[in-house]
Amino acid sequence: MIYKCNSNDKSKIISYIGKDYSKCLYLYMNFLKYGIESNTISVFIQEDKEGIQAVYLIYYSCIHVFSRHNMFSLQEFNSFLNEHVFSMIYCEKITALYIWNGLENEKRNCSSITYGWVAQLTSHIPWESQDVQPARKEDFRQIIEMIYADEDIGRSYDFESLAAQLQERNQEGYTRNLVIKDGSTVVAHACTNAEINGLAVVAELVVNENYRRQGRGSEIWASLCNDLLQEGKEVFSFYYSETSRALHRKLGFHEVCEWAKIVFSSQKQG
Repeated sequence: MIYKCNSNDKSKIISYIGKDYSKCLYLYMNFLKYGIESNTISVFIQEDKEGIQAVYLIYYSCIHVFSRHNMFSLQEFNSFLNEHVFSMIYCEKITALYIWNGLENEKRNCSSITYGWVAQLTSHIPWESQDVQPARKEDFRQIIEMIYADEDIGRSYDFESLAAQLQERNQEGYTRNLVIKDGSTVVAHACTNAEINGLAVVAELVVNENYRRQGRGSEIWASLCNDLLQEGKEVFSFYYSETSRALHRKLGFHEVCEWAKIVFSSQKQG
């Protein structure tokens, strides 16, 4: 059975996730930030007579999934998918494979699965920079265009929803956006996609194609991560390419779990 949660379910969900928040960071942090009864997110529990089998959090058109043992009913889950319009499923790789193998043919034929990793940084990166600065309001158009044009990151987003999310979360103080600029041109961008309760997810590292291979990506990444560690936060990152994996390893990240996203091609993620 899948049912929508209310405030009475908060402690049940927190207990179910326990210390495994690194396996569902966005689900966990959005849950803490917005709350069950928020208009921004919707939270559902799937359970049977043994108890909770999975937790689902809907944010825009993305559904975040966390399941400890991946024994939830796929028939129920597929019915739930058919009742909503999702552009992406976001979860641990083992869960994504369980879902993927049980998807109805029609949905699988219009979707793709991409594998990646979640990694954590626990020590400062030996790098100094005087060029990194907080993004200003007028920088966001360039930032959004750079992210949307990136093959690895941008294909999961709808342009207008991406713009709304980035600026909304920045204004709420839930994220921070940093840039390196050459005059009025944004050369590089990095941000936190979420910060709460001593946790931070760094994301959206993009470099202007005319300024690549100059160390700008490492420079802004190091600046952002070092600031967060200095503030006493646990720092995590998601990545999907071997190039990004090599960069993270070079900077000292260690992988905590394998990740995946299932993207439905009928529309991009919001």
